[in-house]
Amino acid sequence: MAARYLGKSLPERVYVGFAYLSMGVFALSILLPLLYIVQITFSTDNNTAFRILPHGFTLQHYQYVISAGLILRPLWNSFYLTVLCTAVAMLLTVLLAYPLSRRELLGVRVFNFLLILPMMIGLGFLPRYLLVKQLGLMNSYLSIVMTSAISSFNTIIIRNYFSSIPDSLVESARMDGCPEWTILARIVVPVSLPAIATITLFYMMGAWNKFFDVILYINDSTKHTLQVILRSLVMEENKYKSTTSEEARFTENIQYTTIVVSIIPVMVVYPLLQKHFVTGIMLGSVKG
Repeated sequence: MAARYLGKSLPERVYVGFAYLSMGVFALSILLPLLYIVQITFSTDNNTAFRILPHGFTLQHYQYVISAGLILRPLWNSFYLTVLCTAVAMLLTVLLAYPLSRRELLGVRVFNFLLILPMMIGLGFLPRYLLVKQLGLMNSYLSIVMTSAISSFNTIIIRNYFSSIPDSLVESARMDGCPEWTILARIVVPVSLPAIATITLFYMMGAWNKFFDVILYINDSTKHTLQVILRSLVMEENKYKSTTSEEARFTENIQYTTIVVSIIPVMVVYPLLQKHFVTGIMLGSVKG
């Protein structure tokens, strides 16, 4: 890499150096606040000065959020809702994207237009809320799954990736007598794993961070997700304005601890799918 960098002209080296510097500053602007929050959750003192390493070490804050029931139940709810939403969304996205990627489909242009239409016209949350209420799905995770079951943007990416698969591969399978279900499951999907992994990550992130939909449709507090609990902790901060600084500081540490717990699953899953991320997006945008 160093040899290739030195082999460039002076303007190119300046450009590359500036690009690396900009990315480094951007990365630090994200990493340093995160490290600051993490060290607070393990610190034993109440010093709020900026630092990366904790002063002392304690698991008191994590023990408290677990013993008080602030984490385990909402964490399980978040996992359950994320898996359910992602599975349903990916199934419907693949099943819709495959026929739309076949040019021989009758009326494919009309269907593609109908796919794009929701991206241009948004009716807001009120019609969805009234529909969910009339269907009797209030206080059920099914209401959240149904209202976010498919994304036009993600479907277009998968459709474009499916379109990039050579037609000869699909036609040869048809000549061998393979039905469309077999072609999709054994040929198209395995070839499209980079794009599918990318869109799976998109759906997972969206489902994990769901906040407004849970508040809108779920009234039972035992079904609330981790994001809703975190909001409740932040909103309850006003309760401690008139109390001692130690109690207010402890409440703030509990908030930080909940934040750290909520981002751990994302930090674990993203590196596993990151290698497919750029490939899936770039190849999925080749054809329109």
